[in-house]
Amino acid sequence: MKAVSLSVGYASEVLRNVSIEVAPGEILGILGPNGSGKTTLLKTLASILKPIQGVVYIDGKEVHRLKPVELAKKLSVTLTEKIDTGFLTAFDIVSLGRYPYSNIFGRLSEKDAEVVYDALKLVNASHLTHRIFAEMSDGEKQKVMIARALAQEPKVMLLDEPTSFLDLKHKMEIMLLLRRIANAKNISIILTTHDVDVALRICDRVMLIKDGKVALQGIPEEILTPDNIEKVYELRHAVFSHKLGLMEMLNVSSSPQFHIVCGAGTGCKIMRYLAKKNVSFTTGVVHEGDLDFEAAMALAYGYVSEKPYVEIRRETLESALRLAEKSLAIIDTGFPIGHINRRNLEILKLDKEIISFRDSKEAKQLGINAKAVSSFGQFMREIENIIRNSPPKKVHLGKGGENMDNGKVRSEETSLEEIHSSGR
Repeated sequence: MKAVSLSVGYASEVLRNVSIEVAPGEILGILGPNGSGKTTLLKTLASILKPIQGVVYIDGKEVHRLKPVELAKKLSVTLTEKIDTGFLTAFDIVSLGRYPYSNIFGRLSEKDAEVVYDALKLVNASHLTHRIFAEMSDGEKQKVMIARALAQEPKVMLLDEPTSFLDLKHKMEIMLLLRRIANAKNISIILTTHDVDVALRICDRVMLIKDGKVALQGIPEEILTPDNIEKVYELRHAVFSHKLGLMEMLNVSSSPQFHIVCGAGTGCKIMRYLAKKNVSFTTGVVHEGDLDFEAAMALAYGYVSEKPYVEIRRETLESALRLAEKSLAIIDTGFPIGHINRRNLEILKLDKEIISFRDSKEAKQLGINAKAVSSFGQFMREIENIIRNSPPKKVHLGKGGENMDNGKVRSEETSLEEIHSSGR
């Protein structure tokens, strides 16, 4: 499918100057804020709407000049609009995809029935064949609708937010299913989505649209960066972690209360919990490239990091020690200890309250005087007790009383170098 200089809309132009080319077996994901024109663009590609300007081609022919039956043999579309299906079964719904091939009476031939069964089998919905469509879950319905689209034997499939309203299981199944269809059937797929993680995992190319035009288009690994996502969606309280492939909620609290010593991904869930509770914290020393480093960049008030695979240097450790000294308590995530991060143990030996996820025996062997927690529930209670019993902190603002550090208030006692020390 190919679109050239396409402008779309209803009474007025919603999206302008869009050019698309999708090769067989490719998946193109279209992302953008609500009202940016994603669905309008999809309906124009499907010939449901006429373009204001530009042309859409499929197999070298203008889509809007093809007869409906001819177009239905080349292109299928699955929209989010709810339809009244009465007492139709999954078989009946998928059979509707055969209308371009059936006779004037709409009767299915043996071949048509075989295609219907094969489509249901391909989407792992054979067990739904005789179930009433209206009584199915959203995930089951979506599978059946994709099977109906497949029954048309199209060269191009258009889908509007195919993973919306689905639980985790069905969301994953639909993601894998679409990727399998593109690969096995060599079908071009164009879909709209709000799920950045979906686009990153299954799309060959993505298009970001905003303010009536295409902001960016290309390979998702290059296009779906934190800066690009923030600009397109105007995020203020969340950030997209490119390496983790998910959204992280920003911690907008001030005056760090805890210092987390972590590594090897052991700190991620703790940071997310504290951020969710709007409890500010610092982190370090973490090694760049570690999962905990990625989480710290998004969630921590401040962090101290070291280069990958490098033993923590004394000056880097000193920066982390200064941050840890200012905390109410230090959290030991139970991170594995090796040659390059062994100096982090010095932070856990400060004369501070230490909460540790290690068992008491291991902590004692390491020389850590800590309160061991054996479950996350127990950890949460300890954190709440510390906050409840701590004296209120006086918050210092920058000159003129303005907020500093991207909207986060920073104490005058803490230097910028300590807040985001890279270990370089």
